Amino acid sequence: MTSDLNPIEDVWDQKTLSNRALVLTGYGGYDKIKLQEKPLKSPQLQPGEVLVRVKACGLNFAELLGKQGLYELLPSPPVVLGMEGSGVVEAVGEDVKDRKVGDRVIAMNRSGMWQEWVVVPAQRTFPMPEEMSFEEAAALPINYMTAYMMLFEMANLRPGKSVLIHMAAGGGAASALLPPSCVRR
Repeated sequence: MTSDLNPIEDVWDQKTLSNRALVLTGYGGYDKIKLQEKPLKSPQLQPGEVLVRVKACGLNFAELLGKQGLYELLPSPPVVLGMEGSGVVEAVGEDVKDRKVGDRVIAMNRSGMWQEWVVVPAQRTFPMPEEMSFEEAAALPINYMTAYMMLFEMANLRPGKSVLIHMAAGGGAASALLPPSCVRR
């Protein structure tokens, strides 16, 4: 990494930053989720990675299952929860061409988004529209991707076809109510 690509390194040279994270320390209730603060060292980004300062993060049903040990895709505790968030790119690794320091992005990962700073593959980040808040952006990815996959991949919904959504109680189902004309294929 070079300082012209990653001005955040200059910040690390001046002081030690902290990284607060919500960590699942064991399976069970909310008492197993602890706020932990650790000193943050200058990250060594791999090619294709970006460092994001998280401004907002989402909460999904998968995290609720994960804290109880019922979501097999989540690493075992201790683990930082969170599959989606939004924030600002603070540093970019080599070979990252479509993101730059200062970009507002939506970010996704299997876990780890419930912390102030996160390193993710650049391909798991998406530009945020200027008019969108960080909170709105953090609530989008998992719900809308789930709805999209269920409608267009699993149910094979196509122009001229119809679908009955008989209940929209969760985020994924509510997202499926988005008019199909709004979805570009």
